[in-house]
Amino acid sequence: MLELKKISKTYNTNNFKQTALNNVSISFREQEFAAILGPSGSGKTTLLNIIGGLDKYDSGDLIINNVSTKLYKDRDYRVGFVFQNYNLISHQSILSNVELALTLGGVSKEERKAKAIEVLTKVGLKDHIYKKPNQLSGGQMQRVSIARALVNDPDIILADEPTG
Repeated sequence: MLELKKISKTYNTNNFKQTALNNVSISFREQEFAAILGPSGSGKTTLLNIIGGLDKYDSGDLIINNVSTKLYKDRDYRVGFVFQNYNLISHQSILSNVELALTLGGVSKEERKAKAIEVLTKVGLKDHIYKKPNQLSGGQMQRVSIARALVNDPDIILADEPTG
């Protein structure tokens, strides 16, 4: 289902070169729950960002459902991402924050709203859909982030620091 083949990623800043990932190879099965553990700075978030399509790798290959992501267009990426700091847009309602995940996929406005309400209801936030993020508790904001990750019915869900 998900396979990383010799993935490498290096960050270059002026004269400083930091290798975040060096020939990482790993496979994950369908419906497998896995935790990536390691000390701060060991490349965990970089790895999640690469799997989630938020960052590019320098070499190797990332394969999802037997298709290299090198062949993907943006709308092909169906990975849900629960961010450590929620990444909610403060001036938007939570409904709009969740709908935003559907806009790249070309989903109609009516369908976006219906799907967002459905998933917000599932995470227990139906009565809060028109509130702004600053009107919610930390736990509620986390559930908005989870709803946004689920709304596209992704094949893969990634969570950065999920216990936070």
